Amino acid sequence: MTPASKAAIRYGLLIITAAILQRGLFSLIRVEGAVPDALLVLAVAAGIVGGSDRGATVGFFSGLALDLMLTTPFGLAAVSYLAAGVVAGVLETGLVRSARWLTMFIAAVSAVLGVVVFAVLGTLLGRSDLLGRQLGAVCAVVAVSSAVLALPAVKACRWADQDLDQLRPSMR
Repeated sequence: MTPASKAAIRYGLLIITAAILQRGLFSLIRVEGAVPDALLVLAVAAGIVGGSDRGATVGFFSGLALDLMLTTPFGLAAVSYLAAGVVAGVLETGLVRSARWLTMFIAAVSAVLGVVVFAVLGTLLGRSDLLGRQLGAVCAVVAVSSAVLALPAVKACRWADQDLDQLRPSMR
């Protein structure tokens, strides 16, 4: 089995786990009608660990997993999470030295960007209920929960990428 296929299987397991956590646990945690988003955190963490390409790939498939659970236009979460994963990867690789608080900040900013992209694209696709007063509450909840969950998610993504680290020593 190649390192890339091992990483794909591990990320698949992480996406399934995050989807189960999202549906079973995080959907019960409501603050002002907003819930934390485990799949978005996973996409952002993959971008932080593996760069913008990895963030885009994991973000796309994480978003597809969420699209299967939502009634919004299919593919909307996939595109939004792809964008969040890319931004996280670009921000993290642009740093000379990363600290934990900076990783948490990048996760929060990237997740909020994913939520805003989701709301704007959803509005363009005919869902007028996504942009409004509640968007601020959603962004706040997602930012805080992403910052809190970023470090464990980054560790999980490092586990998924462990075999690929040997193939790209110059990227870290």
